[in-house]
Amino acid sequence: MKLATVSNLLLALILQSAFFLAGCGLAPAPQSGIVGKWRSADGSYVVEFLPNGNCSARYNLNRREVGGACTYTFDKDQITLRYPDAAAHGGAPNATAIWHYSLVGDALNVSVFGNSMTLQRVR
Repeated sequence: MKLATVSNLLLALILQSAFFLAGCGLAPAPQSGIVGKWRSADGSYVVEFLPNGNCSARYNLNRREVGGACTYTFDKDQITLRYPDAAAHGGAPNATAIWHYSLVGDALNVSVFGNSMTLQRVR
């Protein structure tokens, strides 16, 4: 009977610790090499991918900043950006952009709407 009680207490302690760590954000989250800040060579395009799925993508077009806060998802060769507030700035509601990408060291090569560019990691 003592062995069963000790086993149950041990199991309860393990589960409680797992729930505690998950609730504190200490459990490891899936990571990607794209997380971080990136910039085009001329500085006109800057994007930052946060580990929590939020991002910011801004492009200076004829002295006008386009883009803003966004969320993203990714897989092995595609990043999908969603701009939930685009309608507030004259764009389509829930505007989406799909980037095809490859990552080589600190170079993020992307193809967006048929245009290709290389973004460098900002350190």
